[in-house]
Amino acid sequence: MRSCDTCPGSTDCAAVNLHPVLLRVHELYVGGMTDKFEILFSLGEESESLLERYNDQVSKACWTKAALLAIADIICDGNDDTQNLIDSAVTAFQRFPWQLTELVEQGPDLYQAIIERNPDSPLASDMSKRDFVKICKAIAYPLKA
Repeated sequence: MRSCDTCPGSTDCAAVNLHPVLLRVHELYVGGMTDKFEILFSLGEESESLLERYNDQVSKACWTKAALLAIADIICDGNDDTQNLIDSAVTAFQRFPWQLTELVEQGPDLYQAIIERNPDSPLASDMSKRDFVKICKAIAYPLKA
């Protein structure tokens, strides 16, 4: 997945370090907590320190990569169908400055990241990369009635 232009990579990458924060945001969201401020106050000290530590170097590209990494983890760990998992993550992350259009642009990379993390995933046998990107496109660009 794409990094920002100034990404130091490895353990200093803001996206890699912030994706656990977004995993926690998603966990709180699917647990019924939908208010942005309530979620932020419930993140905990570790998440707050990560947000403070990386605040100066976080670009939209960083938030996008963090969101996509979190979505990959959510799909690998989830029991729901792929579209519902992605949709819940997108809704949970809507208040963060990530670029939803990148869900489509980087959909093939996201699919590959999921398969690499969990080669035995039902996603690998039940869904092609093309079908996965179609789901991403339907979520990123919903049809207006």
